[in-house]
Amino acid sequence: MPKVSVVMPSYNHAPYVREAVESVLKQSYSDLELIITDDGSIDGTADIVRSFTDPRVRFHAFERNQGACIAMNDAINRSSGEYVAVLNSDDYFLPGKIERQVAFLDAHREIGAVFGLPEFVDEHGVTVTNRTHPFAGTFTAINRSRREWLRHFFAHGNCLCHPTVMIRRKCYDAIGLFDPLLMQLPDFDLWIRLCLKYDIHILQEKLTAFRILVSDRNVSAPAPAVSARSAWELVSVLNHYSEVPELELKEIFSDLTTIQEIPASLAIAMEALRIDRPGYRQYGLGLIRECLRQQPGALPYKNYFRLVGETDPYATRFSWRPFEYLVRSAPFKVLRSYTSKLQRYFRRHR
Repeated sequence: MPKVSVVMPSYNHAPYVREAVESVLKQSYSDLELIITDDGSIDGTADIVRSFTDPRVRFHAFERNQGACIAMNDAINRSSGEYVAVLNSDDYFLPGKIERQVAFLDAHREIGAVFGLPEFVDEHGVTVTNRTHPFAGTFTAINRSRREWLRHFFAHGNCLCHPTVMIRRKCYDAIGLFDPLLMQLPDFDLWIRLCLKYDIHILQEKLTAFRILVSDRNVSAPAPAVSARSAWELVSVLNHYSEVPELELKEIFSDLTTIQEIPASLAIAMEALRIDRPGYRQYGLGLIRECLRQQPGALPYKNYFRLVGETDPYATRFSWRPFEYLVRSAPFKVLRSYTSKLQRYFRRHR
């Protein structure tokens, strides 16, 4: 049984998958297996992977596309190593990546997973130096305790680079695999569940080449649909905090002045309402509602109703404003007058 399993979900990455596979097989650390699950590619990706004859490569292809998380979970379930490293089929490992992380986990039994920093490259493998691209500055986090990570995640979101991770198999056994109902935030969801039980560490060196695709073809690249899904999924992800015992919540959110005075869930809900990003208002109000179901006296109901009206979780005021502006505008008044004249004309000539 190999010590390390590298798991790779692949999907329509024919121009890049060969480099991804070779970057694993050429690692200085060789006690590994490469488990690939193709998610119904139609561009020849599967044929490229099948061309490898190295016995360490184990390949399975779905007949139809099922989703990245399902492909990832299939690869993890088919793997056997004590440590599991993740690689996307359009990225590639830098030399020495696996050796460094194995050495770290061997030396630090208290750490559940170790990450690294990404080297951003373009479609041709050239280093991206543009500091204004969407991912610049995202994955530059410092090391923290697991409770500090949980506080940071709540306030700032994800800052860990998924294809740099190496995680102990026992962590997956304890917290579960990736949620197939999440498309934008499955890794963020996993990091929160991971830090609820284990400490993590970031090696401050570049270990994985993270490819930036043109025309925003990365799954997490900025786009209206991505923003909508991210906000929707965030509510589900943040709900993990609702499962944390009261005493631990008080330690995680010890910076909140109200955390010792009112129920922790209520204090966290109010903190969520102060974060002006999509998803937080819905989560915060939902958490207050559940708190009131459990502790009816925690907040006067009238205050809860006022908060719902003031925070406007579904932006109903915004959706009405353009219509109100249009109705009051001069062009609309002209159009309405012209429409009335047409109606009178047709009534007279029927």
